[in-house]
Amino acid sequence: MGLSDSSSVPERSEAVFHAHRFLLRSGLAIGNVFGWIFVFEYFFIVSTSLPRALVGTLLMYALSHAITIILTPIAAAHLVRGTRRMLIWAATLAAGGFVMLGATLGGFFDYASAAWGIGAFAIFLGAYRALYFIPYALNRADTEKARPRGRALFEILLALMPAFAGATLVLEAYAPLRLLFGAALFAGVSALPLFLVPDIRERFSFSYLETFRELLGVRNRRLFWMSFLDGVQGATLFLIWPLAVFLIVGWSYMMLGIIFTVTLLIVMLFRVLYKRYLPTMGAQYSPAVHVMLAVSGWAGRLAAGTPLGIIVADSYAYSGHTPRGTLTDPFSFEQAADRGSFLDESTALKELALALGRIALVGLVAGFVFATPLVVAFGAAIVAAALAAGYSVFLARTS
Repeated sequence: MGLSDSSSVPERSEAVFHAHRFLLRSGLAIGNVFGWIFVFEYFFIVSTSLPRALVGTLLMYALSHAITIILTPIAAAHLVRGTRRMLIWAATLAAGGFVMLGATLGGFFDYASAAWGIGAFAIFLGAYRALYFIPYALNRADTEKARPRGRALFEILLALMPAFAGATLVLEAYAPLRLLFGAALFAGVSALPLFLVPDIRERFSFSYLETFRELLGVRNRRLFWMSFLDGVQGATLFLIWPLAVFLIVGWSYMMLGIIFTVTLLIVMLFRVLYKRYLPTMGAQYSPAVHVMLAVSGWAGRLAAGTPLGIIVADSYAYSGHTPRGTLTDPFSFEQAADRGSFLDESTALKELALALGRIALVGLVAGFVFATPLVVAFGAAIVAAALAAGYSVFLARTS
């Protein structure tokens, strides 16, 4: 896949692209975490069993990433026709996924069709991930040098979204529907600025089957395992851990939202201090120290059993700067290879390996759910993520 010409991206294009990103991230900050918790709650109400509810949620999550695997090579091949249309479709699919979940929970479908509605939510999100890749030229608009004034204010507003969502769920009637339809509105409106961005064309040289052969080939083995391990961490971070926190705080949406918001605000402060006062310290760490820091972040989550402990553990884990940006943009975006930008064919391979890692973690947790108490299944996921984090950092530092 060749790099697009990024020599002249108009300032207006950068401004409208930032508007798109802010709107889309706002919708995802509301819907990404709470959407899967709503799915978990729905399955629990239907089955009256926590293990069955967790397994149902895991299956839907795995379905979502299976769709990403199936569609990513097709989406990459169509980038030659222009990226604008794909980005618009991606935002529309994300909005459609939240609408489908809201309609399902709101009783718009009968009992027999409700599972299909949740399945549609998973499929739409999987398709969104397959189509949403920022062209290289537009990616300049999201770099440090191109960030607009008031960026800190935008980030603070986004950090407040989880607390706003939690408060809405407690104070408003029909709150899950309002939240999901609100997330859909943000995602849908985010497609409008995309009509004003350049229609950049990218070239992808692999055929559909060749993409999977390259993924499993010897020359891409290190790339595969690094991305696969990041996928294991991603599934734990964006699905298992929020569910665990939700159960720890006694099914309290308000407390869940407050924890996530406070964590994000603390992380923002720590990263500002890190850049200002400790800009070179990370470069001086040995590989062993980097591995220890990556593993200890997950170990802290394993030991957290109170809201304060969760905030401390999350703040510690998120404040570290991992070599490949694994924990970039928590809660708003799920992991994306190369920070969501198509740079070359290897990016598509990384996306496939990330999705496979997520599915593998889901399978591991499902196996523990059937054989052990639920707390052991959650613990197994965190231990697996810790091991994956340590080995991933080791591979990145020694490559």
